[in-house]
Amino acid sequence: MTRVHLMVLVVMAVIGCGSLGGAADKIDYPAKIAAAKSGIEELAAKVGNYPKALEELEKARASLKKAEQSYDKGRQWMGLGGLKPEAEQEIAHNLQMVDSTMVLAVSRAAKGRADEEAAAIDRQAAVVKGRVKLLEERKQGEEKLRQDLQKCEAAAKELGSVKADQQKLATQLEQVTGEKKKLETQLAALAAEKAALTDQLEALKKAPPTVPPPAAVPQNAPPAAAK
Repeated sequence: MTRVHLMVLVVMAVIGCGSLGGAADKIDYPAKIAAAKSGIEELAAKVGNYPKALEELEKARASLKKAEQSYDKGRQWMGLGGLKPEAEQEIAHNLQMVDSTMVLAVSRAAKGRADEEAAAIDRQAAVVKGRVKLLEERKQGEEKLRQDLQKCEAAAKELGSVKADQQKLATQLEQVTGEKKKLETQLAALAAEKAALTDQLEALKKAPPTVPPPAAVPQNAPPAAAK
């Protein structure tokens, strides 16, 4: 049983006591006033610190005070003959107001407690929304990191391909450099040979011409045959 249900039962018990007293031939107003006062204080200890509920309890206390005053003023001389009729009406009305305001106090307390629970739920919902937002942001961050990683992997592959191409070019350059050195060596040898041939040619040009010796005539040569 919740506190709200308990308070409702207390109020209904107080109202029920008042109704039973009203059905009797002679109403014991002091007992009804005492019961109402006890009910107010018992309810005040249970409704909590809700302003609107406390306002209704203050109204109940004010109505109870009016009932007490009406009872004190309405008693006939030395208590003989009971209460004056108008005093009884005032007391009954004020006690009815006490009952009504106590029911309202329970309702105001229940609403205050419901508002607190709703506020707590709203706070929890805000916390959950904040966590969801944080998870979404983290998810977006992870997605961006994944995309960046893919870009880095692609760049690494491209860099590896470039390095392989550079290695091939370096090997080819080394081969071309070796061939160039060979050609330079051969070219130097040809240049030296050309220079030597040029020197020989110049020497031959500067040397005096030589006259070939006359041809020797063979002796006792047979006459030429007649044609």
